[in-house]
Amino acid sequence: MNKYCVVGTLALLLQGCGGSSGSSSTNIEPVTQELIVRGDLSPSNEQSVALVASFGGDSSDLATIKWTQISGPSVELLSDDTAVIAFDLETAGDYEFSVSYTTSANQTHTKSVSYTTSEATKILNVRRDQVARAGSRVSLKLSAPRDPQTGDVVDGSYTNVVWSQTTGATATLDASNTNALTAIFTAPAVATDQLLSFSVSALHPNGDTYTDNAYVLVQSIASFPTDAYFDETVSKIKPYNATTARANALRDCVYSNYFASPCSFNQLNLLGQDHTSPTVDDIMDRVIVSHQWMGDNFRAFLENEDANGDFKKLLRSVSAIVISYDIRPSFYWAISGAIYLDAENLWLTPAQRDVIDVAPDYRSDFGSDLQYIMPWRYVKDNDYAGSYYPKDLRISRSTADIMPDLASLLYHELAHANDYIAVTTYGQITESSILAEINKRYNAQTFISDQLTAAYPKQSGEMASLAQVNFHGATASSTQKSYLPQDIVGFYATDTAAMEYGYSSQFEDAATLFDATMMSARYGIERDEAVTPPYDSDVGDDSLMIAWGQRGRVKAAHVEPRVKYVLERIMPSLDADAILASLPDVRQMPTDVNWYDAVDLDASPQAPKVQSARSLLPPARRRPIALDIKQRYK
Repeated sequence: MNKYCVVGTLALLLQGCGGSSGSSSTNIEPVTQELIVRGDLSPSNEQSVALVASFGGDSSDLATIKWTQISGPSVELLSDDTAVIAFDLETAGDYEFSVSYTTSANQTHTKSVSYTTSEATKILNVRRDQVARAGSRVSLKLSAPRDPQTGDVVDGSYTNVVWSQTTGATATLDASNTNALTAIFTAPAVATDQLLSFSVSALHPNGDTYTDNAYVLVQSIASFPTDAYFDETVSKIKPYNATTARANALRDCVYSNYFASPCSFNQLNLLGQDHTSPTVDDIMDRVIVSHQWMGDNFRAFLENEDANGDFKKLLRSVSAIVISYDIRPSFYWAISGAIYLDAENLWLTPAQRDVIDVAPDYRSDFGSDLQYIMPWRYVKDNDYAGSYYPKDLRISRSTADIMPDLASLLYHELAHANDYIAVTTYGQITESSILAEINKRYNAQTFISDQLTAAYPKQSGEMASLAQVNFHGATASSTQKSYLPQDIVGFYATDTAAMEYGYSSQFEDAATLFDATMMSARYGIERDEAVTPPYDSDVGDDSLMIAWGQRGRVKAAHVEPRVKYVLERIMPSLDADAILASLPDVRQMPTDVNWYDAVDLDASPQAPKVQSARSLLPPARRRPIALDIKQRYK
């Protein structure tokens, strides 16, 4: 199944999307039967550096590789087990690195490389040099311009940006990408590993033009089975704990292009079938990652931000947790019983963020020809609960900073898992695989979301049809294109969904009720949702004038019975009545005020707005409205 063919009803989830992929190219690099290291071998101070290891015609995707820093000021090596390491040289000095390379034929070779950085400070930096499997998505991006003397970020942005490829099999840049500061492409097919190099030049706000190079090692890979569930190339993943008893199943049954039939419960079961009260260690034995730091940060989140133990309980109904640089959006998948998390929710350092793909969610343009949007956000104390971090700035954050986005994401995806196979129904499992069991329950209509729909059906057919446009890419009808914000208010305000996305499917209906309620109950974070016209860049923020909006809709009298129904079934250990009693009352948002100004519901209309640190960013760095309308999950 295509890795993006995971949306919609369960009927779609249970179908494959066909197709397969192979690797071929007439552009073949010379074969040298020795270990060589290429890349940035004479770097400057503060440069983003790449070192690339390769051996003859060997496939580095099948090799065992280990990089080690021998000497010099310590650098952050985030991918020390791949053919390419990329890191920043923040201190001038003498450096030495070594690489151990065990070929697919089990021959081990070692090599070291050393250099002394030049005193010149590198101003333009492309991030991030990387390894990419043929057919996978690749993105390169520029960091914000800095003052050549102080190194501080300066006002303004790079302009006149020109990307060009200098060596390797031809990679075609994505013409739909409108962000000049990024280059996005699909790694070309190759018969053997090939090193692609790119050059970029850009005009600094100071009037000078700077340049930089970037490297992408494209790996040859074996053709996929014709019936592979993932028929677009996915990243190479590994168990976070290499010695876990389920290591082979995690590699083969969850996120692989060679995964073509559901694995049995004997191979990979649900976490809760092995552990009725799983510990963090038990959970981490089910985590697979593209980079080890992703698992480290997930573990830290569970240890520091799950005070009530909710996620430990909810994770019992998943088989695995997949975290990878190429997952967007996050989703739960019935075929594997796993949740798949976008690593954008987990980075803590700029270097960690550098490895994450920046290609937009494929649903970004859905509904673009409609005359309304329904932005939403999580808020606390009359401000955004989660901070906005422009991608070009070198910012670090803590596990507390990632809590709002990651906690809401986990509540949502784990609601799906428990909707399909709740812990209280393990005794009803009769099939041989997770997929077969879910299929049985789908046909019998025994999901919690089935029961919710039967007991408390939503009423608006118009919103259900519009959801197919906004979230599944259906073509809008002329009638739908004519709807104005006030029409949407009439369809939605008195209906019982927790948010517009709840009309996407019965599964999203239940999950959106659950995640908003739990965020409010556990963290005091409420969800806003409003109806506005689409954003007009010529008008700015005032194009987003609110026609209607609510904060804490799950507490609305006509929505609350559905919330209670879902809480009692997805997480029966909770006291649903006590949870609901603890929630703040629903509040109406002011109308004829723009979306951003309405974040503080306690501010007097006549009083000057109190600006948060985020709103003091230059206009180009302020939170884009796209972050308040895109769906971060499925």
